Amino acid sequence: MDTPRRFVDYLLAIDIGNTHIKVGLYHHGQWQEEWRLSTDPKRTADEYRIPLKSFLQDVLVEQVDQVVMASVVPLLTPVFHRVARTLSDAPPLDVTPPGYGLKVQYTPPDSLGADRFVNALGAWRKYRMNLVVVDVGTTATIDAVSHDGVFLGGTIAPGPHFLAQALAQGTARLPLIPPAIPDKLLGQNTQEAIAIGVGHGFIGMVNELIIRTWQVLGEKAPVILTGGWANRIMSHLPCEAKYEPMLTLDGLRYAAEYHFQRS
Repeated sequence: MDTPRRFVDYLLAIDIGNTHIKVGLYHHGQWQEEWRLSTDPKRTADEYRIPLKSFLQDVLVEQVDQVVMASVVPLLTPVFHRVARTLSDAPPLDVTPPGYGLKVQYTPPDSLGADRFVNALGAWRKYRMNLVVVDVGTTATIDAVSHDGVFLGGTIAPGPHFLAQALAQGTARLPLIPPAIPDKLLGQNTQEAIAIGVGHGFIGMVNELIIRTWQVLGEKAPVILTGGWANRIMSHLPCEAKYEPMLTLDGLRYAAEYHFQRS
């Protein structure tokens, strides 16, 4: 006799990134709420549990049926395992590559960042075609996924904040300028010159990496765009991109669904 599949009514997805922690509550077939916390490896489980409990209580949810998470901050992974046990009676599902229906051409496969894997999984499950998955935030990652569900590899580059910090830290006289994408083509002062160099230099880098990824795929595959800088660079890409702000959380949701269908 088949074991009945577990029913998950409230799913809490947690993406632990280098700068922010994204949290989403999935219920009744859609994302009901999304919250953000700043990433701080020095914080304790209690310091993360209290705001998460508060978020849930604000929407009249005491506990969730399942917590699914992905982390690129090793120090915070066990912290959030402890947090998850206070939010759900079920053990947390920690999503790491490979698996969940997506094959991985990476050496070794488990060295692929969980965020890149989950983004690729989310994009492939939604579109089922050759894809270029672009995540622009703290870093810029440009990854290729084949139509038959294989992560083919990708590239990692510094994000705009890293580029600005490198200029300020590596030179004696250049100031730290908040990254932006100015309309001007040339700067008439140092601040403008840095802003233009960082903003448009970042766009040029991402565009070139997309073009190189197309060469691997053998076609101008659709570009799936997510991340904190996605809206800023979308109009500057070499093609029309599909903006997916919930891509990482969707990838976690797909991973949870795959897990429960086979458990």
